[in-house]
Amino acid sequence: MPDVFPRSVMFPEYINQIFYLVGEVVVLSAVAVLILSIIVTLLIIYSFKTGNFFAARYMLLGIVLLENVIIALFWIFRADDSIVNDVGVRLRNYINNKKFLMIPYKDRSIFMPQCVRSTECPAKLTPEGIKCINCGRCGVGEAKKRAEEMGYRFFIVPGSSFNKRMIKKYRPRAIVGVGCHMEIKEGLDLCHSHGIPARGVLLSKAGCVATELDWDLFYKSIEEK
Repeated sequence: MPDVFPRSVMFPEYINQIFYLVGEVVVLSAVAVLILSIIVTLLIIYSFKTGNFFAARYMLLGIVLLENVIIALFWIFRADDSIVNDVGVRLRNYINNKKFLMIPYKDRSIFMPQCVRSTECPAKLTPEGIKCINCGRCGVGEAKKRAEEMGYRFFIVPGSSFNKRMIKKYRPRAIVGVGCHMEIKEGLDLCHSHGIPARGVLLSKAGCVATELDWDLFYKSIEEK
């Protein structure tokens, strides 16, 4: 069988050198990514256990850029990778905190997911979200009452596009969002794109219906001055 490439055909020496250099760059880049990912992973574990943050903005940048590698490291060591998202939310809250607290209550909005409601909730869907009637079947009615007395605008979110519409319509200067890890992450990114300082409050039990929220934590988040 004849050779596909004749033996007499040779790559010029400079081509071989280029291939070698490219290979070195790829290997060194992979090693650098792995080292940085390990460092950020250790910082995540430290922050999760202590509640303290070291070089918060750089740490958040590392999580954003290296998230897949970091999660892979958690899988390899059989650790709970939800820690990554949990610390990511805390970091964003920490970074936003100073600007958030400068905004008066009357210029803040709260976005509460509809899944926190009772499964027997009689509230109706309107163009501005689900309108709570404070029936007492869940904690949302009391939360809405207390928040609005403080000056907050309170929304119960029926779907993913709702937040964008309400932000565009009412232009809040600060936002408190409640949700699961993914919803909080997307919401905080959305607020960042609009230059709005935001605070995320994670559900204590996620899901599509009958989710649970630590109400004490929620009230602490909206009442802090």
